[in-house]
Amino acid sequence: MPDGSITLYPSNWLYNAGVIGFLRVIAEARGESVVENWIQENGTVTIDVEIFRNAMVGDKEIPIPKCMKYLVEYLVNDEDVKEWLYKKDKKGITNNEKYKDIANQLGDFGYKFIRAGNMLFASNMPYQNLVQLSEWSSLEFARLVSNLIKYPKIKSNITCGLCSNNKVLNPKVDSKLENRLFVFQEPHMRLLGPSIGKFPNAFWNFNHSILICPLCAYLIIHHHVTFESARTQNGQIFINAPSFKLMWYLNKYASEILNKRKTYQLKEILGISFIELAQKVFTTLGAWSMINIEMVIKNKDSIDYYSLPYEVSKVILNKEVASLISQTNEEFILEIILDGKFDELLTLNQKILRYAITNSGAYDDKYLSKLRNKDAYSLKKLSTILPELYVKIDNILKRGEL
Repeated sequence: MPDGSITLYPSNWLYNAGVIGFLRVIAEARGESVVENWIQENGTVTIDVEIFRNAMVGDKEIPIPKCMKYLVEYLVNDEDVKEWLYKKDKKGITNNEKYKDIANQLGDFGYKFIRAGNMLFASNMPYQNLVQLSEWSSLEFARLVSNLIKYPKIKSNITCGLCSNNKVLNPKVDSKLENRLFVFQEPHMRLLGPSIGKFPNAFWNFNHSILICPLCAYLIIHHHVTFESARTQNGQIFINAPSFKLMWYLNKYASEILNKRKTYQLKEILGISFIELAQKVFTTLGAWSMINIEMVIKNKDSIDYYSLPYEVSKVILNKEVASLISQTNEEFILEIILDGKFDELLTLNQKILRYAITNSGAYDDKYLSKLRNKDAYSLKKLSTILPELYVKIDNILKRGEL
């Protein structure tokens, strides 16, 4: 590992989602090229610890690390903070008046900073009560994050329950914040975290919880970023994989797909993301990688998982197959392949050729009626692609071609 850097290795989906959310925040502030330089071909991510140095606002250095400044700006837009500034509490005091002290210290960014804290840790927010507003506004949490610049030098005999690094620190006895952050519990992730001290719980190995390192305590408050950007009718999704490079691109494509239409089925989101990956990112996946790509679906009360069958994944992650599917410009073709009904490609082609001769039945036939483009040019083009697509799929499945 180079000096001044931290290498992150893929682990469980919650940790992975936190890393991808963190990278998305950095990309928003610094550009995707910065993040893509951090993402390594071997599936790891190498973070430059410079990201934990104090940020600048204008020509003034503030006691907030750069990464936290980027998170605040990611969460709070100018219009949102303007509206929030003039809201009054029960005593009739506006937020503008209430938080003047922090504004004196951080400039107008101070208002954004407080607003972001509310959006993360207030009631009904993603990490309710994980950090108290007093700990946020006093910059206690910011100081803890700034200290991550020393993370590469931490040595511990205790392994982090999320990232598996030996970097766990014993929380200071007098720090309620550290005692909260460094022990995985309900505020970190309501659907998974145990309620420490409230009632007995059956956690891993009958322990009350797991200990987590300072970096994971920060990364975990980014996991909602990835889920929020990919909302479907099924809930919020995150595509988990054994490589951060795969996760970065697959979740990016899934978000782009859902920005166009929220009603895609889960298999379609995953399938189209695979096709985009195969065409745009030069990568060869082994069988282990393919069978370990899954979609995590988070709802209000549950977490579910979805993955495509191995044979389907193997087919659509092939660059040539992905290109041919895209060339058809027909969702019905993708549907056939996602359902694993590959022989129906030949059936559909026979229907198209028969229609070309008889010029009838296109709107009544159960196959032809599902095609979006039924003009002569489109059907002729499709009739040349389908046999090639079928042969390529057959070779992949029967002869093991990649």
